[in-house]
Amino acid sequence: MNWLWLLLVAVVATACAYATLRMRKQVADYQSKIRHLKEEINALQHQLDSNARLDALLADVNEAVLRIRGGSVSAANPRAREIFGMGQSLLPQPMLQLYRDADWNERLSQAVAALPKKTKLPQIELPDRILEPRIARLENGEALLLCLDVTVRHKLELQRRTFLSNLMHDLKTPLTSLLGYARSMESFGDQADFRKEAAAVIADEAKHVNHLLDVLLTLDQAEFGQKDKHASCDGVNVIQRSCDMLEPQCLAKHLSLEFEHDDDALLLALPFDDMDRITTNLLVNAIHYSSDKGEVCIRMIRHEKHCQIIIDDTGPGIPQKHLARVTERFYRVNKARSRQHKSHGLGLSIVKELLEAHGGELTLSNREPHGLRVEFTVPMANTAADS
Repeated sequence: MNWLWLLLVAVVATACAYATLRMRKQVADYQSKIRHLKEEINALQHQLDSNARLDALLADVNEAVLRIRGGSVSAANPRAREIFGMGQSLLPQPMLQLYRDADWNERLSQAVAALPKKTKLPQIELPDRILEPRIARLENGEALLLCLDVTVRHKLELQRRTFLSNLMHDLKTPLTSLLGYARSMESFGDQADFRKEAAAVIADEAKHVNHLLDVLLTLDQAEFGQKDKHASCDGVNVIQRSCDMLEPQCLAKHLSLEFEHDDDALLLALPFDDMDRITTNLLVNAIHYSSDKGEVCIRMIRHEKHCQIIIDDTGPGIPQKHLARVTERFYRVNKARSRQHKSHGLGLSIVKELLEAHGGELTLSNREPHGLRVEFTVPMANTAADS
């Protein structure tokens, strides 16, 4: 019996030892899994904290910024939501849903796959803006898409190209005429009638080129010239001189030119030459486009800090679709007619840029039943000095 009892005790002791070892192994395995889980939780928390900090940082960026993962937008700052029309939509969303250009999205996928190698992406052309995208790699397979708003730069580039194209055309036309008559003088210079005609055309075209260059110089001075902060002029005197100078043109068209002002003198904060060029350009336009036997009225209204000048004419006005653009350099409502009458499309741009250079504003509007109203403001000299 004793040996049976000893055998049973040995078996139980062995079983207990085995069970203890097994339990210790399981505990060790559980502890190892717990450590791994804690590490993963810490990593996820770190990633969430990093993403939260990144999103918080990007929320203050003025440009559109998106986080990309696998062709989908996982996060976007407020500016991106505004530009791409996301509103408060939940993310993620496919990038193709935000910008429906399959070729561009294919290029984006290729650029993300090629990271960290830099890849130039095509511009994003939305209905109301142009974006220039840049891409950078983030952690965990994500990428950062920064979209720079280059709408203004794009518009200025188009204006520059148009400006140069029109300038070349406006210079080439009279220069071609000058060259043609100069060459013809070699063959027909002995004919008195031809010499008289050629001399008249050459003089006329030379005046046109000289006037165009003078206008371009004025624009350059308005944009880059030094401004005299203490310059001033009597606005009433300047406008009256312009009216007197243009009286023969009014008489030729049987126009009535009225000048209304409450004060005998209004000291304005800009040089005499600039004010003279502004008023003369606007009055010449008003007289030119007014119908025969019509009227042009100019009024000066003094306010506390500025003077308001209003010019009304009885012309056809400007079509609404062109009204916002006629102050752009070289912009013409009717290009064929403008070139026929040797209009360079710079008059209103000169006025606008001169006024803005001196703190003034220009506004154009059509009158009922017809005619154009030009309103512009100029700071008063004493107000400009006080400020």
